[in-house]
Amino acid sequence: MWYSALQLLMSEYLTSVNALQRLLNERVHLDVCLTGASALAQQISYGVTRNYYALSAVLEALLDKPLASKHDDLRLLLLCGLYSIEQLKRPHHASVNIAVDTASRLQKPWAKGLINGVLRRYAREQEALRSRAVSDNSEARFNHPAWLISLIDNAWDRPDIFAANQARPPMTLRINGRKSDRADYLKVLENANIPARPGFVTATAVVLDQPMKVNEIPGFNEGLVSVQDEGAQLAATLLRPEPGAVVLDACAAPGGKTGHLLERTDIRLTAVDRDRKRIHQINENLERLGLQADVHCADLLDWQTDLRFNRILLDAPCSATGIIRRHPDIMLLRAKSDIDKLFRLQSLLLDKVFDLLVSGGELLYSTCSILPQENDRVINDFLSSRPEAEVLPIGYLPETDNHVKTPYGLQLLPTVSEHDGFYYARLRRSTH
Repeated sequence: MWYSALQLLMSEYLTSVNALQRLLNERVHLDVCLTGASALAQQISYGVTRNYYALSAVLEALLDKPLASKHDDLRLLLLCGLYSIEQLKRPHHASVNIAVDTASRLQKPWAKGLINGVLRRYAREQEALRSRAVSDNSEARFNHPAWLISLIDNAWDRPDIFAANQARPPMTLRINGRKSDRADYLKVLENANIPARPGFVTATAVVLDQPMKVNEIPGFNEGLVSVQDEGAQLAATLLRPEPGAVVLDACAAPGGKTGHLLERTDIRLTAVDRDRKRIHQINENLERLGLQADVHCADLLDWQTDLRFNRILLDAPCSATGIIRRHPDIMLLRAKSDIDKLFRLQSLLLDKVFDLLVSGGELLYSTCSILPQENDRVINDFLSSRPEAEVLPIGYLPETDNHVKTPYGLQLLPTVSEHDGFYYARLRRSTH
């Protein structure tokens, strides 16, 4: 029994090391790397990713010299061991011993002494070592890459953003207004002994005190609710399609905003996305909600249609720097050079879909980024070249520390216990 348990725990470390190698070397999103992985392997992998810069600084201080790149698997195993000592609810010696034994599974038994010495020292001197490692290292202190720290500081001068990005996000639900309302659904949760509270940003948001499996959420399978951050729920509220409107949801996958738009009122909705796998998610969501849309798998820049739209939602591809707390691998997958590439793509997409608006039609530009280069800068450049475009006021939320009115739109900054980071700007195609 003991041997079987040890084998299982070693396999969790191996799974985590392999997933982290794919993330770093093949640039594959962590959730894909962890398909089918156990809950413990997921916890270790995400924990190392979320704390990558601090753990790396600690490991650097513990090693006499850096490990050669061909031993990157050992470096990642050590990071898994450091995280386990810090965060897993088991004796430190267990985390050390399992990491030591895992070296043989990596075909590197010679490293057992190194792993044992490094991790046992960290178990003894954890607090002092971490304090020294982060004292003069901003990447370690904020657990963000230096280029991103600089961009966020220059834009906002808000150190609390880094803390928010390190927080565990709440599970937020969106009430399907066709089937219920928030007050009634909160009673359903209360009767099921599921603690929850209303969200602050929209009338459809309910925040659960503790995350739970979606199939265990009352009414989820029947389409009564969906899982969606309350910042993202703001999109349908700001677009405000009227009954009978012809609406385009551009870059629509996985379909959360598509469903919300259809829940609000009867509209004729077209959804477009280039990712065939994520198109499947749109159709699954619509089927669960009992709603219909005309769904196309196509590159928006190449997509052709004779339709002209009263309302368009462009949820543009972006750096996703507003949702790092949900996807910490963003910090390892993105590079500073990506921001200019994304700006060019966002500008092309905005130019394309704006031409699909009817005269007097409205467009909502949205990203889950907190970087002005992808937000206000895109709108500013677009307006300078399109005299028929005008900015409309957001006029929905009062300005607070986390809801910042910008020259062209509204920036939601990431929070510890509320919404993620989102940007919105409303545009209209002039009638003259």
